[in-house]
Amino acid sequence: MADSQKENLIRNITMNATIPLVFHKFVNNWPMRHWDVEKWCSVFGERELPFRCLKRDFRSDEPCWERRCNTKKMSFKKFVDSIEASSEWMYFDYKYVHQWFDADSELSKEMSWKLFGYDKGAVDTTIWVGTDGSHTPAHQDTYGYNIFAQVHGRKRWILFPPDTAGLKPTRVPYEESSVYSELNFYCPQSLDVFAGLTGGRMVELSAGDALLVPRGWWHYVQNIDALNISLNMWLPHEKDPSAHVSEALIKIFIGQVCKDLPIETARMVVNPNEFDIADTPLAVLFLQLETVANTYIDKKRRALRLKRLKTREEPQVPDDEEFDLTAVLEDPENNIQYVPNVTSDDLVKVVKTNLTKYANVDRLPDDDEVEGSSSLCLTKAVIDAFCQADVIELVKQNLLAKLS
Repeated sequence: MADSQKENLIRNITMNATIPLVFHKFVNNWPMRHWDVEKWCSVFGERELPFRCLKRDFRSDEPCWERRCNTKKMSFKKFVDSIEASSEWMYFDYKYVHQWFDADSELSKEMSWKLFGYDKGAVDTTIWVGTDGSHTPAHQDTYGYNIFAQVHGRKRWILFPPDTAGLKPTRVPYEESSVYSELNFYCPQSLDVFAGLTGGRMVELSAGDALLVPRGWWHYVQNIDALNISLNMWLPHEKDPSAHVSEALIKIFIGQVCKDLPIETARMVVNPNEFDIADTPLAVLFLQLETVANTYIDKKRRALRLKRLKTREEPQVPDDEEFDLTAVLEDPENNIQYVPNVTSDDLVKVVKTNLTKYANVDRLPDDDEVEGSSSLCLTKAVIDAFCQADVIELVKQNLLAKLS
C-alpha cells in the first residue's frame, strides 16, 4: 500500500471509529521516539517548566484536583535529576509545543502527524512530561477526538464509553473543555465505587504506541514509568458546534455563580485555568453565546440546503475511500486493535496496585484528604443540577428554537 493510501486509510479510521484503538509501534520512526534523556535535556534547554506536583501517597475520596496541587518551576534536567529522591509526582501537562519551543527548535521541526493523514505540526500539538504516579483525573473532553502518541516510558489508559453509568459526572471543578468524574482512580479511600463499573477498557501504551480516543469517551490517564513523555493533538468533530452552544450556556451560569461567592469558595468551583471567569463581564459571555449559537444555526441551515440539493441529484457512487474497519483490524500487518476490555474486578486490582505502590495506609489522612470541599456541597449540587447534560440540552434546544 502506498504511503498516501495508508495515510488516507488511517485518517478515515480515526475520523470514524467509535471505540478506542491502539496503533502498536505506529510512531516508532518518529525522531523524538529515539531521543535519550540527555538529548531531551538539550532540546528543553534551560527554560523553566511549571510542574504540577502532589505527594505520591495522597489518598482521598475525591480525585487529585488541580487545585490541590502545588507548582514547582525547574529546568528539564533538574526535573530529571530530582525524580528518584522526590516524594511527589510531578507533571508538566497539557502544554502546547509552540508556546514553549521556537518554530526553529528541533522538536517543532520534527513534529508531524502526517502518517495519521493530517497536515498538523507543532502548533496543533501538546506535550506531557511526568513521573510515575502523575495523572489526569478521569474526565471526558467536551470537544473533538484525540490522537495520542507515547514517545518515552509507559502510560496507562482506563477508558469508558460516553454514556457509562456510575462515573458520577460533575462540572465542579469547572473547565470548559472537560467534564470530570468524581471517582478517584489514583489512591481512593474506598474501592466500593468501582465494583459496579462496566464497559471499561484499559491499555498500557509503550514508547512508540499511539491511541485514538473517540469523541466523548471517559479516560483516566496515569504515567507508570519514572519518566514519561507524550505528544497529542485534538481534532474537531462534526458535533462540536452543538457542544460549543452547551458549553457557552454553562459558562454563563458558572460565571454568575462565582461572582458573588467568597473568593476561596469560587476558586474551588473552577480549575485554575478558569480563575478569571468571575471577572468576565456578562456582556462578553452573552456575546460568546451569540457567536457560537449563530455558527451552529448557520451550519444546520447549510446542511439542510445541501440535503435538499442531494435529493434532486442522481444517486451517488460510493466513496472510494470507504473501508471495512473489521478487515483492517484483522490484518496483523496493520498492528491496530481495539483497546482491550477490562472487568470491574480487574479494575479494582489495578487501583489496589496503586494503593500498594504509593499509599501509606498506616498514615492518618490529612484534613484535605478526608474532605476538602465540605463548604462547597450546596453550591456544587446546584451547579451539577443545572448543568446536567439533559437539562442543558433542553435549554439549548429551546434557545435555538427561539433564535432560528
